[in-house]
Amino acid sequence: MSDSRIRQFKHKGKDDAELRRRRAEEMVELRKSKRGEAVAKRRDMGAPPPHSPQSSDPHTHHVLEGVSTSITSSDYNTQLSAVVSIRRLLSTNNHSSTYDEVLKHGYLPVLVQLLERSDQPMLQYEAAWCLTNIASGTSEQALAIVNNGAIGPLVSLISSAPHLSTQSLWTLGNIAGDSTHLRDFVIRSNILPPLMDCVVASPPISIRHLRLVSWVMSNLCRYNQPSPPLEAVLQLLPLMKILISHDDVEVCKDVCWSLSFLSDGGGSVDHVTAVIDSGIVAHLVTMLGKHQSSILVPALRAVGNLATGSAAQTQLVINHGALMYFPTLLVSTEERVKKEASWALSNVTAGTPEQIEAVADAQLLPLLIDVFSTSEFVTKREAAWAIANFAIAGLPQQLAYFVKCRGLPLLCDLLIFRDNQVIKVALNAILAILRGANGHFQELAMAFEEGGACHMLEQLETHENPAIAEMASAMISEFFCGDSDEVMNVGPVAGAAQYEFGVSGDAAISFPPV
Repeated sequence: MSDSRIRQFKHKGKDDAELRRRRAEEMVELRKSKRGEAVAKRRDMGAPPPHSPQSSDPHTHHVLEGVSTSITSSDYNTQLSAVVSIRRLLSTNNHSSTYDEVLKHGYLPVLVQLLERSDQPMLQYEAAWCLTNIASGTSEQALAIVNNGAIGPLVSLISSAPHLSTQSLWTLGNIAGDSTHLRDFVIRSNILPPLMDCVVASPPISIRHLRLVSWVMSNLCRYNQPSPPLEAVLQLLPLMKILISHDDVEVCKDVCWSLSFLSDGGGSVDHVTAVIDSGIVAHLVTMLGKHQSSILVPALRAVGNLATGSAAQTQLVINHGALMYFPTLLVSTEERVKKEASWALSNVTAGTPEQIEAVADAQLLPLLIDVFSTSEFVTKREAAWAIANFAIAGLPQQLAYFVKCRGLPLLCDLLIFRDNQVIKVALNAILAILRGANGHFQELAMAFEEGGACHMLEQLETHENPAIAEMASAMISEFFCGDSDEVMNVGPVAGAAQYEFGVSGDAAISFPPV
């Protein structure tokens, strides 16, 4: 079938690349809002007291003044006691104002120097613990640690004893998760070789240790304006391929978040290509069969990001069997899982006719309609996109299936949805169906009228959004301007073969052959 023939049934000639581009633009805010689910910073602390002060208090001042001389003492026990006092203060008074007080007292350079006291590992450990908590504060506080030369010593400690390695990883993860600038600074400080050693260590490192490694890796992949250096990504992907099949939920979760960051359409095409070329997509897709939402959400995000790309990338996801997991995902009791699954499918239904057919073959359209009918607003919105894209990009036989699945009443409902972008995509879907039908089209248009579409279009003519109002007015003129209940016959002339389906009763609508 020629490209021109395919585009005949798509609104205003939009092909799958255009639908994906428009859908990607709509998802920018989702990516921004949901990125926070992957924790960028973690604190090493006990439970804070019930009424922790928000600013400097007498206790904080007393503790910090009390260690002013002992923190630089030549006596080991005296100095250790001073550092422990600061660490305890930071772990209980977990506010940036407390961290600022530590910096104002000039203790940060001393703590950084103690990281290199290889002859006193407890001093190293307590100093690193202090830095972990300070690094979990503001960007200015994380930057102060960097400016005092802590990154090199912290990277060196990754290869030390387990308790020193874990604490240094914790601090480095907090710093890398702060911003693109600090992320790249940590990468340039040669963190990757010791990370690799941790992953392939024999005997294996502890689960707690490995969780920190996978979390640090996710922060090294975080952010895409700009994306992390490609050379670093190419070194990290083989490690992810090892870890993604790990039995531990936390490890798998962080690897999936890493892949979601790297595959984000707002980043570099080279990074997406690297993910695909690494061979990890097949392993990623199997994560959709997990039961834990903490894995499913980032795995769906990564799969959906890949499907947002080219038709070839979407097909890769399908070829690896992703769609077979969606019947379970779309009926999940976790609302956010249903939302992410609906979003991912909206990128598939914006694809080629073959990809839309794969969605139909997997019986996912009725499930999407159920999701729209039973879910919360944010999930309804994603399901609406997936359903409308199916109609916009679908070929005649797929539109016939759409009607059989009771898609027409849903499109009518979308015309009064509390989201202008969803209204627009619903209008596009209705237009695609009306223009895609043949001369025996009257029953279909009447079905839209019976669903209230004509009345809703009349209301949309006065919509506050000019684009919606203009499109509604044009559709009324083109399709619903006949006398009384008469509707216009529109669309291409039917050929010999027909795809038929019933709208109501014994009525049948025919679409032209492909």
